[in-house]
Amino acid sequence: MTLFQLQRDLAEEIEIILDDIRLKNPSGDMVQMRTYTQDIPKRKQVIRKGALMSEEEEAEDPYPFCIVKMESGGIFSEMQKVSVMLIIAIFNDDTQNQGQQELLNVIHKIAERFIKDPVLKDEYIMDQKAGISWILDDEDRYPYFVGGMTMKWDTFFVEREDKYV
Repeated sequence: MTLFQLQRDLAEEIEIILDDIRLKNPSGDMVQMRTYTQDIPKRKQVIRKGALMSEEEEAEDPYPFCIVKMESGGIFSEMQKVSVMLIIAIFNDDTQNQGQQELLNVIHKIAERFIKDPVLKDEYIMDQKAGISWILDDEDRYPYFVGGMTMKWDTFFVEREDKYV
């Protein structure tokens, strides 16, 4: 199992966990949250040529999304301990400015899944002693809201070879 496999498997699992939740995107459509590994894709500028001038527009806005970001890790004997951060970002343009409620619902649903069953694909185990940490961005970025979660995972690394056996 590689670190990339853990990252990819966790991203796939988050899409499954959040499959029944629809969130608003900047175009006003209700969509499923997208997951990305390590970062969101770079947004290219789209150039439309008119009769007299060129106009630049930004490509599609990625909201809502969840980034599965590998933070740090360490190798201990045959076990590897990995810290993973989930960066969750949503768009909510309701004038009540309560997008953090949607963020808390997403955070709760993800945490609930891994507290009930800390095993992912029979290959990784979430460290329940370390728990799950979460945070909300307290800056006013209306209509964008961002939060994060940190989890620690145990993965198997390699078995030590004993050339004398």
